[in-house]
Amino acid sequence: MDLKAQKAQRRVLRTAVTLSANKIESELKNDVVDLQKISLLQVQLKDKYLRLEAAQEAVSGTLLQLEDNGEEFETDFIDAESYREKYLECYTRIDKKLGETVISEVPDTPRKFKLPKLELRKFGGDPKEFLSFWSQFQKIHDDGSIPNEDKMQYLVASVEPKSKAERLILSFPATAANYPKAVDQLKERFGREDLLVQIYVRDLLTMVMKNAVSGRAKRTFQDSMTSWRES
Repeated sequence: MDLKAQKAQRRVLRTAVTLSANKIESELKNDVVDLQKISLLQVQLKDKYLRLEAAQEAVSGTLLQLEDNGEEFETDFIDAESYREKYLECYTRIDKKLGETVISEVPDTPRKFKLPKLELRKFGGDPKEFLSFWSQFQKIHDDGSIPNEDKMQYLVASVEPKSKAERLILSFPATAANYPKAVDQLKERFGREDLLVQIYVRDLLTMVMKNAVSGRAKRTFQDSMTSWRES
């Protein structure tokens, strides 16, 4: 196929893509979008653009083979890019609209009630108390029915006022997005296993030294180790 015929074929496909894009623009302006219709228009647009892209590649290939056509090739390429950008814009807008439509169809049952009052153990920042605190708070953390913004409020309520733990939690704005960050920092600061091991070993050695004279060192050491392992 010569260049003239290739351009004629491309021109027809460009018109088809433009008409398809115009239909999409018109549909997206509606207050209520027909989900089935917009999905069909998206499929049609993609099919037409893929054929246009193949025709464009044929034209570009022919132009490259012809001598003294560098300027025409550049102009043609820029023109082709405008169609590509239009296609991507329409396709992206459809995806976004479809996503919004799907979300809007999900039953919206926001939590209008006040958070239930739970007797939560307050955590002040002592690493030795973190395991018992977290074993209690983890029930809230793992509950998928509680939104993260509510979990963040529970977390704020679970730390002692003016404590190291409270200062850390309050360094994050109380939003849903910040809840997992606050939890990660709380665990990193107070719940690291290596930190707990160091503290328990230090305390156990202190007890051993204090009780060595009374002969209770061995029993105290064993009881403390058992308690730590079970926690």
